[in-house]
Amino acid sequence: MIKLKLIGFAVLAVFLLSTETVYSQRFVVLMKESFEQSVKKTGQDNPNRLRKAQDNQQRRNQKIDKVNGFARNKGIEVPRGKAFVDGTVGFVANLSMSQVSELQSDPDVAGVFPDFTIQSTRPQMQSRPRMQGDPIREAEFYDPNSKSSCAVPLIGGSQTSRSNSSIWIIDSGVDGSHVDLNVNSNPLLSVSFVENELNPLIDQIGHGTHCAGLAAGKGAGNPGVTGMSSGAEIISVKILDSNGIGTWSQLILALDHVAKYGVKGDVVLMSLGGGNECNNDPVLRDLITSLGNDRIFVVMSAGNDGMMSSQNLPGCIDGQNIVTVGALDFTCDGLQGLAGYSNTGIPSIDFVAPGSNMISTFPNNQYQVMSGTSMAAALVAGLIHSTGSLPRTIGSTQANGITYPFAGR
Repeated sequence: MIKLKLIGFAVLAVFLLSTETVYSQRFVVLMKESFEQSVKKTGQDNPNRLRKAQDNQQRRNQKIDKVNGFARNKGIEVPRGKAFVDGTVGFVANLSMSQVSELQSDPDVAGVFPDFTIQSTRPQMQSRPRMQGDPIREAEFYDPNSKSSCAVPLIGGSQTSRSNSSIWIIDSGVDGSHVDLNVNSNPLLSVSFVENELNPLIDQIGHGTHCAGLAAGKGAGNPGVTGMSSGAEIISVKILDSNGIGTWSQLILALDHVAKYGVKGDVVLMSLGGGNECNNDPVLRDLITSLGNDRIFVVMSAGNDGMMSSQNLPGCIDGQNIVTVGALDFTCDGLQGLAGYSNTGIPSIDFVAPGSNMISTFPNNQYQVMSGTSMAAALVAGLIHSTGSLPRTIGSTQANGITYPFAGR
């Protein structure tokens, strides 16, 4: 009888252990400022982004060691590169439910949040990509005089920025060899957080490359695409995989990377997201608002789900130098009304811009027409970068009793 009881306890222990393993999943752990402040709050600033990161490296290492030590004391091993300390402080790790409970009761922990999936704002893609030299059709709304989408001259035209700042594109990667794009290939800056797709200069779905052309194309190809801030430097931060899918934790690590290297006047473009409750996400809110407060502009798409923009994360986040963009229909003759696919609502939409039938760069020196709030946000990101300031209002449209301002130069 005693032997049978021991066997029973052993079976129960194995079951509980396996159950704990089954229910282990990825979480983001946010630490309180009383535990450790971010590099942003305690470090040195420098207009040279590489010097800025280097000057703060010793301080950064000390903070990472402290976070890792805290986790180890809880029996948690934080994978390499999963502690974040530049914009805010915390870590990403797989946790069991008992570890979650222990962390939630720890006085140094501000919150423990389960990871979730995010994706590109699912633009509509029209027809096949165009190769170099292929003729442009009238329905593709291309202006040969400006070598751009007709949308570009409609909102003030392209301008070459003399700024040393850059446009960070947090997306599916950006084709680093496209003739129309000026992509920074420094592996310290352009990085990938997609575990099985480590090259940020390869874009397997074309979404990030398309946005890059609208923001900063330089019109060097045939037919060529010129963006709102022609020739601006692009820094590619890849978090979306070949299916256009990423995770919330990858976005947090990406924004912390921007906090590490970003300088005043930079623009961060995030044409991604999904339905979620904004008030339940202090991590993204803190990272994005801290960038905006440092005069790093953050531009986000409103989403293409036909819902309220206030439900689309991260575009639902508001603050200084933070802009969420909805999409307009247009022709080469002028701007029209709000696109039927665009999310709506003020807040969180700050401006609307052309988003439908936008021709832009595509991987392998090709061009493609896409529609979505991603495209509208990319135009506004380039506009802001070229002027170093928020857009002007150049008109408006109404939908369901709400007035939406047109972004322009």
